[in-house]
Amino acid sequence: MSERHNGPVQGPSGPISYQNATGTAALDAAFAPGIIFASLSRVAAAYTSQEFQNLGARGLRLFVSNDAAGGSTATVKVQAKMPGTTNWTDIAGAVTAALGSVTGSIITIYPGLTGIADSAGITINQHLGCSWRVVLTIGTATGVSAVSGDYLV
Repeated sequence: MSERHNGPVQGPSGPISYQNATGTAALDAAFAPGIIFASLSRVAAAYTSQEFQNLGARGLRLFVSNDAAGGSTATVKVQAKMPGTTNWTDIAGAVTAALGSVTGSIITIYPGLTGIADSAGITINQHLGCSWRVVLTIGTATGVSAVSGDYLV
C-alpha cells in the first residue's frame, strides 16, 4: 500500500498560465513544484491562476507574500469549481486581508480545523474539493508578490 504525504502543489511543467484583468492569457515564470504565482512585479489588476486538480488531498496551505515598496497591496482568495459546470465560487473565508509592505499571510483549508483568523493567517474548516484556483489582486500600484502552496493529506 502506498503512503500519502503532504507535498507541494503540482502543475504542468513549463510556464504557469493565468488570466490578467483584461482576460488576456499571460505567462508567469517557469513552474516549480509549489509555485502558484512566482515572485514578480505585477501592475494593479486581478490575476487568476490556472485550474489545479486535487487528486487526493483533503486540504491546502497557501503562503502569500507582498513587498509593496510602491504602496501596493495584494489580496489572495481561493475559489472552488462547481461540479459539472464551468462556474467558480469563493471558498467562504479563504481570503487574505489587503497585505501591505513586506507582509505575508497563510491560508489553511482543511476539514476539522477551528476557523481562526489573525494577522499571520487564516484557518478554514473546509474540504478543498477536486478543482480549485487562486485569484491574486494587486492594489493601486505595482507590487512584487508571490503565492505558493502545499497539499495537506
